[in-house]
Amino acid sequence: MTRTHTLLQVTVEGGATATTVAALVTFLVATALAVLVTYRFLQGYVRSRSKPVLRLAVGMFLLAPAPMFIRLLAGNVLAVAPPVRVVSTATAEAAGLLVILGVIYRGDR
Repeated sequence: MTRTHTLLQVTVEGGATATTVAALVTFLVATALAVLVTYRFLQGYVRSRSKPVLRLAVGMFLLAPAPMFIRLLAGNVLAVAPPVRVVSTATAEAAGLLVILGVIYRGDR
C-alpha cells in the first residue's frame, strides 16, 4: 500500500501518512535545535575567544547536527549502503563525544 501526500511530497509505504509526517517534523525540529545549540556555542567562542568553548562547539556539531545531516543526505542517495550510513553516523557521534570528553578532562590546556 503506497500513499502520496502531494503538498509535502512524502511517499509512505505500508504506514500511515500522519506517522510519517510526524516523524519527519520531529527529525527537522531536532536538527534545527541541534544547529541552534551549536550556533550558541560558536557565539560564546566569538565573545570569549576560549579554545575549550570552540572545541565544545566542534564536539556538539559532530555529536548531533553532523550525524543528522549524514542521515538526511545518505538516506536519499541510493548508492550509499545502509551499513556505510550507520558506520558514518556512529563515527561522527563517537568523535563528537571524544571531543567533548577531551574538553571536560583536559580543560584549558
